Amino acid sequence: MPRKRQAFVHVGLDDGSGDVVGTALDSHAHALLDLGVRRPAEPADGDGTWAGLRRDAGRGRDTVVLSRPLLAAAPPDRARHLVEALDAFDVHVVVTARAPDAWTIPGDPGRDLASVLDRWSSAVADPERLHVIVGADGAGTWRSFGRVVGFGTASLRVAPEALSLASGQDVVPAARAADLRRLAGTWADLLASSPYDVVGDLATLEPDLRCADSVDDLTAALDLARHEVELLRRRTDDLERRLAKSEKKKRKLKRRLSEVA
Repeated sequence: MPRKRQAFVHVGLDDGSGDVVGTALDSHAHALLDLGVRRPAEPADGDGTWAGLRRDAGRGRDTVVLSRPLLAAAPPDRARHLVEALDAFDVHVVVTARAPDAWTIPGDPGRDLASVLDRWSSAVADPERLHVIVGADGAGTWRSFGRVVGFGTASLRVAPEALSLASGQDVVPAARAADLRRLAGTWADLLASSPYDVVGDLATLEPDLRCADSVDDLTAALDLARHEVELLRRRTDDLERRLAKSEKKKRKLKRRLSEVA
């Protein structure tokens, strides 16, 4: 029986830590094709059958890589449907994570690493096909992602704006800092005892926090709000870029159809 092609589904936590992967895949699309790695067109939200993804991914002989925003928060059935749509492939899920930020709470479907791993490990079934990349910065995450998928990144640099995704020191009240450090310890213990392929230093999961006293509470809140607004802006820019790309394809298809008619 011929060996199945590989497909890698990138799931970045909803804290901006994995955005570097999607940005780099777009920036280096042509170079990656030369390396036998392709990012297929992805269906619009709500396409429960994922038929378009199945068709596009099935073309050629390349390794397929998917990376799209908000997959971390996908409910179990949606995660399962995506993996099932790629049943012709040897499917791997790659979760990228960093230390919990000030907005992370236990059980949060998009930001809590334990919650994300629970849903996606169920979808992929084989724990050896779930890879967790722990990184302190975007460049390191991208290098590790390349190693997991099987391509070198030495000549595929990360854009400066992607490097800025690494957050600065979060300013939080002392009680919140203690909660986040406990959560980070839970994540590290989970990964240390898991059967998953863990790449990176678990010590980087320790959050870089500065405790605010009562006088600084307002400043801390403003710092957190600015951080969250920046993440939302980047997500909006990414979604708008994908929408524009989709609209361009639609216009091109309409022109071809009119020429045939």
